Order: sequence, then C-alpha cells, then structure tokens
Amino acid sequence: MKNNLKEKQMINTSISYDDGLLEEDNEYSIGTNDGKEFRSVVYKGTKLLNGKPMMVFETKDSERLTINPSFHTFTITNNKGEDNG
Repeated sequence: MKNNLKEKQMINTSISYDDGLLEEDNEYSIGTNDGKEFRSVVYKGTKLLNGKPMMVFETKDSERLTINPSFHTFTITNNKGEDNG
C-alpha cells in the first residue's frame, strides 16, 4: 500500500519549465517583473547557472541577455514580414 502511495506522489521533472513557448532563433519582445522591457531580442536557448535554467537572448547589437525565468513576465512574438494594416 505504501509503494502505491509513493508512486502517485512522484512528479515528472523532465517537463520543460517553459512549455516550449519560445523557439530558438525567433525574435521576441520580453518583459520582466520590475517593468523592464527588451524589444527585438532573439531567443538563443537556455543555459544552467548555479543549477537553475536561464533564458538566453541576443540583442541586435550582438549583446547577450540572460533572464531568470522567475523574473520573466511576458513575451511578445515579433512577426517578421507580416503587415498588420
């Protein structure tokens, strides 16, 4: 009985924390919980920093931007070549 209870309480930790919302090499505008917004940055992937996954972006000036997902508030996809008018 105890083994069955233990199996039900296990959590699958192999699921990505970002649910696949960001695609590498796509352009986004992102915001953090302190109100800062970074426009037109390219998502490069994730890297581990002290065991925590960090989101890595690159600016148009080829500068690297690393954001802790805990402080990430929003992401807007920048559509290239689409006319909204």
